[in-house]
Amino acid sequence: MAYLESLRRNEAGHRARLEAWLRDHGVDLAEDADTAAHHAVAAAVLEPGADGLHPLTRTGDGRGRAGDLAALCDDYELEDEAVAIYGRFAYQAEDRELTELFKELARSESGHRNGLRRTIRAVEDPATPVVLFCPLCGWQIDFGPDPAEGAEGKCPMCPGRFALRLSEDGDWTLERLAP
Repeated sequence: MAYLESLRRNEAGHRARLEAWLRDHGVDLAEDADTAAHHAVAAAVLEPGADGLHPLTRTGDGRGRAGDLAALCDDYELEDEAVAIYGRFAYQAEDRELTELFKELARSESGHRNGLRRTIRAVEDPATPVVLFCPLCGWQIDFGPDPAEGAEGKCPMCPGRFALRLSEDGDWTLERLAP
């Protein structure tokens, strides 16, 4: 999904900006990640009793997409917590430049959270088609919205034929059919 790739790149940019600020202020990033400073920051971020999580409004069951929904909801919760953490850091920072950086990061994470909420709702929407990738050639096989288990589909690019199955985990899978 293009949106998730965009999020990954954006998050890498956040890290680069934070690391640049730290380097500009004399922090040696080559130190072991288990230093006391790292633990102090981790303790502040993972403050005991800090909730920061807001439940999503569920709009449907996302039949056949349990794994996707679980991953998206986990990402949503991380983004939601990042908004709260960056906001708290912006409030606590004494350096004006750092305050502004944290505010900007909080706004960015808020956008990520909103995009994930929209993506979750699209996955849960029964009108969203079930599209899986052909295990032979990688092309998309569209089974349409709300297909029945056992629905058959043919890859539009190769001779692969498949039946749609619902796994015990609640995810759609493809069973290859004889040619």
